[in-house]
Amino acid sequence: MDTTLNAPVSLKERIGSLDVLRGFAVLGILLMNSVSFSMVFAAYENPSVYDDLTGGGWWTWLTLHLFTDQKFMTIFSVLFGAGVCIFMERAEAKAHDAWQLQLSRMGWLLFIGLVHAYLIWYGDILVSYAVAGVVIAFVRKWKPRTLLLLGLFSAIGITLCINFLFGLMFSYWPPELLEEMRSSSDLTSQQNVSEIAAYTGSWFDQLWHRVPMSLMMHLFFVPMFIFWRAVGLMLIGMALYRWGILSAKQSVKFYVTMVIVGLLVGLPLIGVGVWQKSINGWDPLKHYIDGNWNIVGAVFVAGAWIGLVMLVCKNQWFPFARKALAAVGRMALTNYIGQSLICTYLFYGHGLGWFGQVGRVQLLGIVAAIWIFQIIFSLVWLRFFRFGPLEWAWRSATYMKLQPLLVSSPS
Repeated sequence: MDTTLNAPVSLKERIGSLDVLRGFAVLGILLMNSVSFSMVFAAYENPSVYDDLTGGGWWTWLTLHLFTDQKFMTIFSVLFGAGVCIFMERAEAKAHDAWQLQLSRMGWLLFIGLVHAYLIWYGDILVSYAVAGVVIAFVRKWKPRTLLLLGLFSAIGITLCINFLFGLMFSYWPPELLEEMRSSSDLTSQQNVSEIAAYTGSWFDQLWHRVPMSLMMHLFFVPMFIFWRAVGLMLIGMALYRWGILSAKQSVKFYVTMVIVGLLVGLPLIGVGVWQKSINGWDPLKHYIDGNWNIVGAVFVAGAWIGLVMLVCKNQWFPFARKALAAVGRMALTNYIGQSLICTYLFYGHGLGWFGQVGRVQLLGIVAAIWIFQIIFSLVWLRFFRFGPLEWAWRSATYMKLQPLLVSSPS
């Protein structure tokens, strides 16, 4: 019996540029997620909540909004779509039942995501990815051009329409509900006071806020907003993978063009959105319409980031940085969940309880420290083990067979 039939992809089969880009995305995601861990929900989009409209707080918010907000999640979604293609192609090449494995893989990812969302952090993205990962598998063999166009339509077209219509619907909402939404900008509002009390309290205190937030995410935000965005970006990722863009196979000129066009188109669009938010007084009711500029701009700026990383990989620049990012990328699931465990300990009441006490500038230092820890941890771990701990558990569950873990163990 061929033992490779129940084995996942080997290290030799990995595409190095994808690991580097995945590590880059996982670390970058923390720049924005750390805000959700350390501040009230409304502060993610609205710098006025903590009066970060001047000085270092303002420039930190603006820089992150321009270059990171939605950008690294876009890259991560693109990579997930490419990963579905790679996983099912290689499964078929090894005479596996590709669909059975994909359903098993996404089912276990759904389980991990639900545990993450309800027991650790409501901002989980894995549940959405698990659902979208099944849907996009149906069209993985379509032509790249078709995947790209359909992806753009879903990630941008449908998302813009939903945001615009949702923003217009506010005029029909009850006044008391609208006032409650507007009060999210005020730290002394009942909802913000309750959130602060929950996350500076015990783990059980947090549960009373986290469970309703996760339910709202899964029953409302995922089907209304996140699903369409995720599916579209994953389809774009499939097209980019099929064209060899994510494996650094295109020319240097191609990637330089990606960087230049991405920044020249994306940054002005996002800038217009910031200007609109400002002249509207950072009104939460205008968020869905004003935020549309970033929905579009983020795709272009993410493209610029992808082009830059591919240039680094193609030209073999910064060998240690590439090695470090590739290690983090090979352990992306472990590092993603690990960030949640570290941040909830730092900011929530069951740990150090820094919730609401750390400014945006200080937060950058904390993020940098976590990056250094995860890079060192990933490099050291992979000297002895083939996969990260969660990657090993996920793979073993997917194949219903314990996978070899030690580097020295036979395949």
